[in-house]
Amino acid sequence: MSSTERLPRDFYLVTAANFVFFLNFASFFLLPVHLHDVGASAETIGYVMGTAGFAGIVLLPFLGVLLDRVDRRRFVIAGGVVMAAASYAYLLVPGASPVLYVLRVVQGMAFTAAFVTASTLAAELAPLAIRGRALGLFGISTLLTHAIAPAVGEVIARRLGFAALFAFAGTLGLGSAGLSAMVRAARTHDPARRVPAGAGALRREPVLWLTAATMTACGMGFGTVLTFVPTFVHVVGLERVAPFFLSYSLAAIAVRVVLGGLSDRVGRRPVLLPAMAVLAAAIAVLGLVGSVPALVAVGVAFGAGQGMVYPTANALMVDLSHAGNLGRVQTLFSGSFSVGVAISAFVFGGVIERFGYPRAFAAAAGCVVCGMGLLWLAPPLSSAMRIASVSRESR
Repeated sequence: MSSTERLPRDFYLVTAANFVFFLNFASFFLLPVHLHDVGASAETIGYVMGTAGFAGIVLLPFLGVLLDRVDRRRFVIAGGVVMAAASYAYLLVPGASPVLYVLRVVQGMAFTAAFVTASTLAAELAPLAIRGRALGLFGISTLLTHAIAPAVGEVIARRLGFAALFAFAGTLGLGSAGLSAMVRAARTHDPARRVPAGAGALRREPVLWLTAATMTACGMGFGTVLTFVPTFVHVVGLERVAPFFLSYSLAAIAVRVVLGGLSDRVGRRPVLLPAMAVLAAAIAVLGLVGSVPALVAVGVAFGAGQGMVYPTANALMVDLSHAGNLGRVQTLFSGSFSVGVAISAFVFGGVIERFGYPRAFAAAAGCVVCGMGLLWLAPPLSSAMRIASVSRESR
């Protein structure tokens, strides 16, 4: 990597803040276990978990506009503080109280504000020549937490109870806010970064919107797994879900480290389609798992697929952005994926209640296959758009 392609200090600082923030967020992957223990049904668990996603979606249209107009750090800092407050508030909620829905709304909005803003800052700070690799590295800060938080969280919950886990998560939220405050203010109003009036609107390129729809389909598959694999593992008698999250996270990290720059060299779509096929296959066979080795194997395949899908699709959509609408594009990308995750929680809880886990996971895999079809239909990025993108980065 040449000197002109080195990532700046603030990129690493934003990545560190995102890591600590996601340690908080990923600790709540175990919330379904807590709800299951207090007698909640799979359908109720899906409603509680899905509430956060829909709450964040409501915020997205406003957030996308604000990100292109004000100091983005404020949203990351505020997200960490609010997430911490919500985590501590769980200490006051008994069992499966309806108050949980309120807390999930607060968490969903805080998560959306912090994560979308952090990913926007990361995309802004990443040079075009290594954008795919840079966003893959940023994503590693998320994936590490998917391995660490459930493993540590299970130990804390088993030994000290879920109250201790909620307090631990709250402290992490405050830590992420502190790291975010150390990021230098982005000079969003510099003359060099001004764009013509009206240039902040999203482009009408079909590839942009079809990629967004593809991410919604992928979000449905991904969300079904993350929401229901903790209770599935307990139902089939495997007791611990940590091996799945650990294998999934390590596999995703490995492919991003080894192949993170592949889409920069061969193109986004040639990487996306095979990765989505691997992701769909892993989700489809998850419902057939009956042993820890099989759970780990599926986790590896799931991580390999998701580890390439998310940053590559993100890079594809960022390729269609510019300084005046990067916040909107990142909001569209994150929002599309979040819509899929939220829908999955609401829909597949009922599917599990009526048809069982294997059919629910198979249907979720079918959603990803539908996303592959949408991506296949998307026209390639026009030559004019590619030239304009490279030109903007060279200035």
